[in-house]
Amino acid sequence: MWSAASVLVCALSMLGRPADRQPYQVVFVDTVPIGGSATAEAFVTRNPDTIHFITSSAVFRAAAASREACEPRAAIAKLASIVVHEEWHLRHGPDERGAYHAQLTALAWLGFDAHSLVYYGVKRSMLSVGSRIARAAD
Repeated sequence: MWSAASVLVCALSMLGRPADRQPYQVVFVDTVPIGGSATAEAFVTRNPDTIHFITSSAVFRAAAASREACEPRAAIAKLASIVVHEEWHLRHGPDERGAYHAQLTALAWLGFDAHSLVYYGVKRSMLSVGSRIARAAD
């Protein structure tokens, strides 16, 4: 089993980024905070800017349980896209539409297009969150 830090290093490496030069803090947590979505895989907090990765999420567990470093590729790519999603929030605020667009663009750049299961799953999450936000606004 790989450590949470090793899994994150793989995701950052896939994005072509050094793990030791991120402009934010990283925290690994086991559970979603109270009031958070049960399906969340990461979230951000401010002051200081921090990305919290939920290590009990299915994608994190799949990457950590791999026999090979930085495998399975789809799980590492999804984690890399989650990094992009959460970084978007740190730079631009809480808008989910923009964050999901950045995440889907990252997946496509990593070779997971609209026909891949990873891309489809993220798009389905985006649509679900969009529907939930629309219902809350009514």
